[in-house]
Amino acid sequence: MATFSEQFDAERRAGVRRTALLVAFGSISFALVDPIFNPESLARLLVVRAGLAVLSLGIWGLTLIEFLCRSGLLKVYGYALAFFAAVGVALFTLFTGGSKSPYWAMELVVLFGTSFLLRFTLKEAAISGAVTLAIYDILMLVSGEAVFTISFIASNAGIALGAIVSAVAAGYMHSLLQKEFHARQSLAAANAELEKSVSELAFKKEQAEVKFLQDKLWFAHDLHDTVGSQLAQMSVLAGKTDERSTTHLAELAKGTLENVRNFAHVLKGEQRVDDLNSQLWKLGQSFRALGRYEVNHVAEENPARVSDLALLHIDRILSEWTANVIRHSGADRVAFGTRSRSGHVCVWFYQNLGGFSWRGSATKGGLRSIALRAQNIGALVTVRRRGKGAYFLLKMNTGI
Repeated sequence: MATFSEQFDAERRAGVRRTALLVAFGSISFALVDPIFNPESLARLLVVRAGLAVLSLGIWGLTLIEFLCRSGLLKVYGYALAFFAAVGVALFTLFTGGSKSPYWAMELVVLFGTSFLLRFTLKEAAISGAVTLAIYDILMLVSGEAVFTISFIASNAGIALGAIVSAVAAGYMHSLLQKEFHARQSLAAANAELEKSVSELAFKKEQAEVKFLQDKLWFAHDLHDTVGSQLAQMSVLAGKTDERSTTHLAELAKGTLENVRNFAHVLKGEQRVDDLNSQLWKLGQSFRALGRYEVNHVAEENPARVSDLALLHIDRILSEWTANVIRHSGADRVAFGTRSRSGHVCVWFYQNLGGFSWRGSATKGGLRSIALRAQNIGALVTVRRRGKGAYFLLKMNTGI
């Protein structure tokens, strides 16, 4: 983004060009009224007009050359144009009757026009006004103009007042330019922040869509692992007629139906998935049914609530872990529960044998599945050795 100085120089350069063309046009166009004011000075008036036009167009030509448009040079061009215009109007006044000529009022046009178009500051406009008044007085007095005449005093008062007004107006305009520039900068910064926010929002939306696709893959994986496995067992048991097989078949059918309902409820956005206490209670019932474990379920009175999607993943994580405990640990005593604190929840599981340490990353097997599921719900999973046993810990933000 350009600085205020760079923007100001660009505007002053355009102002110098416009002023140069206007001075040239004005000096030529007013030649039509010269015969009316003073036919005897027609030749001198034409010479002044031609000179003023040539000098103005020369400055205009300089502004077309890039390396001649530095900040300091543009200021010089502005002063030169104001000086040439002031001298030209003073000479027109002198040649058409002195202070009695209406031409002196054109000095006011010079003051206001140059201050506005050349983007003069308060200081620059004050200098230009003082020089304009001095040029006018010097030419009038040198020509023998009487000081104490109404026309001389009135013209001086008019030019002085014009110089003051144009200086104040120039200072005010310069201040407005600065405020406008800073306002545009603030607006640009605000727009950039807005675009950044919109970009971040779009990015988060894309992340949410990717996560949704990942969750659908997890659902497919879960359906394959749980329901598919249960259906396979049911197909085997369906051909058996003994009481034990029939009872087991009924339990499998009931469990399969419950799993399918859980998946359907989550996909429809319904709150029908078992909460943490219910999951752990069922886990305790499963261990007790095996008849070889001392089970301690430490139920938390008001455990933190997590999303249905997270509950599904936690259920599968606990299934993976307890399967490993049953198959490999040799433990005969287990305990589990939850601890909720300020937006966090920790699901813990203790086994008295088969202890080892794990930091939550793996490349294959059941531990890899646990790690991936934990990562998918933003959880941290670790195992800490405790004597011959171990603590399995699953920590996550509740987000609800």
